[in-house]
Amino acid sequence: MAKRRRPKTYETTLNGKKTRVTIPDNPRDDETLFEAMKDNLSPQAVAAIVAYLVARPTAAPNRAVNRELNWFADRLVELVGGDEAFNGLCEELGL
Repeated sequence: MAKRRRPKTYETTLNGKKTRVTIPDNPRDDETLFEAMKDNLSPQAVAAIVAYLVARPTAAPNRAVNRELNWFADRLVELVGGDEAFNGLCEELGL
């Protein structure tokens, strides 16, 4: 029988009593970011953000910044369902 791993915990005070609280497993930082975006932005808003990012030349002549902006825009396109969905949303919004 496999030994069960105990979850990590920390001690805190709640309502004047000491208690132990489980520390959740952390998702990757980018997963957290995109889940928050999904929960708080409409697909139309995400499409508008991508359109804004790709339509403007970056102010910084830094290749690393351009790569990061392209990565971010690509992840946002995935968030709305891919290129076809993104293009449909842009058409719907007149972008």
